[in-house]
Amino acid sequence: MYTVRIGAPVAEAQIDTLSKQEIDVLLEIYEVLRLTPGNGRRLTLAGNMHVWDHAGISVTYVVLDAPQREVSVLRVDRHPF
Repeated sequence: MYTVRIGAPVAEAQIDTLSKQEIDVLLEIYEVLRLTPGNGRRLTLAGNMHVWDHAGISVTYVVLDAPQREVSVLRVDRHPF
């Protein structure tokens, strides 16, 4: 299992503006990232930066494998339904 943490001040500010419903979606995304962070869409072929889109919320994150086993959230964006 991976630990999900906020890795950038911009992500924290974006999360602060989310509605309750959007926070619930974000928590669903976090649960998936804890288990399978590598399944997100890769931003580059050789990198460890990914994007996960779900129900109008997009999370951009970096996967830090061994020894950290951590997901660092860089951005949380809204997308229209």
